[in-house]
Amino acid sequence: MPPFAPAILKRIRPDPFLSCPRVSELEETVFNTFLSEQNVSLVMFYDPNCPECQRSKPHFVKAARTADKEAGSFAAVNCSKNPDLCRQEGAYRRKLPVFKLYARGQYVSDHENVLDYHSFKKVVENTPFFPRPKPRHSGPPVIEHQ
Repeated sequence: MPPFAPAILKRIRPDPFLSCPRVSELEETVFNTFLSEQNVSLVMFYDPNCPECQRSKPHFVKAARTADKEAGSFAAVNCSKNPDLCRQEGAYRRKLPVFKLYARGQYVSDHENVLDYHSFKKVVENTPFFPRPKPRHSGPPVIEHQ
């Protein structure tokens, strides 16, 4: 992890539209760093004035509140405040909201027609990921005697 990452991650707050401490607000300055630090993250790209986004909101929040915290994280990007980021991530190719899954910062898949919190929760909890590599021992090799 880059030395600046913890300072950047400390700036991340709960998303104001979703009003849930388990859903992080992502902006362009923290997007890649945040996602690279997560095993799995489901990101909602939205516009607060969008009726479909309003309908998805309670389901996304309930999934974030009830999902296994160790399984992954939930985050959101307000496309009216971050249009360049939404364009870069392909959120405008479809009607908002758009749900994208990332594992260790890498795009995995889009999730359309997610109708309820069970579906959101299942996406996060059932996505496999590679564990982080353990730090290598930097000293001389350890020889075990039997």
